[in-house]
Amino acid sequence: MKIQYKLVLLFVFVAGIFGACKEDPLNVVPIEFYSSSDVFTDSARAEYFINNAYTEMPADCNNSFNWMDGNAMLASACDEAMHITTNKTSPSAPQRMSAGNWNASSMRYYRSDDGAGNIGSWLKWGGYHGNRKANTALKNLYLLPASVSDRFKQRLYGEALFIRAMQHWFLFQKWGGIPIVDKSFEATDNVLVPRNSVKSVVEFIVKSCDEAVAKLPQDQYTTPYEVGRADRGTCMALKSRTLLYAASPLYNGSGIDGKGDSLLCYGTFDLERWNRAAQAAQDVVDLGWYQLYKPSATDGQKNYKELFYTWGAGNNNKEYIFSRLRGQNRDTENDNFPSGFTNAKGGTCPSQDLVDAYEMTDGSLFDWNNATLAKAPYTNRDPRFYASIIYNGAKYAKFANKSNYTFQTYEGGTNAQGLAKSETSYYLMKFMDYNNAKPDINSGSTWHNWPYFRYAEILLNLAEAGNEYGGPNYVVVGAKSPLTPIQAINLIRARAGMPDVQTTFTKRGWVLNQDNLRKLIRNERRIELAFEDHRYFDIRRWRILEELPKYIRGCKIIKNPDGTLTYDPTIVAENKMFEAKHYFFPIPQTEVNRNANMVQNPGW
Repeated sequence: MKIQYKLVLLFVFVAGIFGACKEDPLNVVPIEFYSSSDVFTDSARAEYFINNAYTEMPADCNNSFNWMDGNAMLASACDEAMHITTNKTSPSAPQRMSAGNWNASSMRYYRSDDGAGNIGSWLKWGGYHGNRKANTALKNLYLLPASVSDRFKQRLYGEALFIRAMQHWFLFQKWGGIPIVDKSFEATDNVLVPRNSVKSVVEFIVKSCDEAVAKLPQDQYTTPYEVGRADRGTCMALKSRTLLYAASPLYNGSGIDGKGDSLLCYGTFDLERWNRAAQAAQDVVDLGWYQLYKPSATDGQKNYKELFYTWGAGNNNKEYIFSRLRGQNRDTENDNFPSGFTNAKGGTCPSQDLVDAYEMTDGSLFDWNNATLAKAPYTNRDPRFYASIIYNGAKYAKFANKSNYTFQTYEGGTNAQGLAKSETSYYLMKFMDYNNAKPDINSGSTWHNWPYFRYAEILLNLAEAGNEYGGPNYVVVGAKSPLTPIQAINLIRARAGMPDVQTTFTKRGWVLNQDNLRKLIRNERRIELAFEDHRYFDIRRWRILEELPKYIRGCKIIKNPDGTLTYDPTIVAENKMFEAKHYFFPIPQTEVNRNANMVQNPGW
């Protein structure tokens, strides 16, 4: 089947084992333990080595999107959600983070063993494990035989460059300036390397992306053995995200303490960084390879919901730039299964703060002080709300093993009881396909796509960077398919069935200027990219962490004797410990102890 969008390869470690040679597959040596001459003088083994390097991405920690320790999502460590578990004695990673009960010695991040002695499961500092594989490939790909096509050689080289850049990105996103490791260390090398500056790391990632683009094929992949691999668009998307972060307030200035620490920031503000970020996003648009998934001209809810588990040529999904396609399973549904069903887990329970951020269908803001809206708070909301959130009164023709099911999250309701009960009154619907997955009877399965990069993010990057540099109508100089920040946002809102920017601002009585558009863009990111591991880092790179409430809200719903409902959206569902030190993760103490050159992040 010809797959139309980018899927991170389904090759897993066993692919490297079983494909490495033709001997008995139960007795072969794992591909990464062959000598370099054995691996890289054989084109098949060299490709298997690259395939195996892909499996170091965080999404490969397990088969669910709940890959944090305790089977949780990162969304529950910020203001998007809280994590509910039936195990009340062992807090999940985001529960510990929310309570402030994590430090440089006591935090396990990922839920699965990374195959490297748990180096990576501790906050995935073990990204260097995956980085080592990329460097090994870059060092030895010259050994490929002359009979191998130049396209094949250059493609593997470009993929290795991308994988190395991506691993540095994952590290940078959490820790700021990290050691740049651009070679395979030998036993005699000094491995006690210091951290590099934010500027150096950003430029290393950007340069690696540019070099990879120059190596990778000029055309989109179409053959089964190439589709799903990192291509030019993938590298350009990583460059776009990296430069967006670099231009953001957290890095583009004197830093969180005003001291200009080069490990955490540039030291001075430069508006031109926003222009570079806008240009990088525009370059992805100008490729002309991608478009928003929109199977329906009128049903925004369908467009958004089906995006996350629709794949294959027949569905014409060209939004995914780079993603991880899971084999068919129900693991994500299992981890987030609502109370009221057998095998309920609770899982990621959206906050009232997030729910309130969804606009009305006419573009106006939801307001609990509006008596009419407060009486029916889940009516006429942004279609993405219904595709993402399970709420009291939500109706489904088919939900798991139930037909014509209506959720009752009011006090005493069917879905507000037991250990899996949501403390916010909401459950997660985004990513879920309960038509085909039935956790209550341990039956059924479905496809899941974890989006590392999708086109909607690129449009949001372009809108934000362009608006910050030149305002609502800015156009990148030399753009082939120019989009202003307004036009980029309009595309995303139109797919969801929401009114355009001008109509929205008129409805609200807002003046269309840079400040107001910034508010809309930030909220649009919050809604469009909800639960995709963006919000946790967005509120940090914008430096608004300390402006947020030190708690998230839930909604207490009372069913009155006459059948009417009373809503109290002021309930504190979970306290959140937000401190200045939380702008960056703590470097594992084990790394600091073994390396005298390793400087710990402030406050840890």
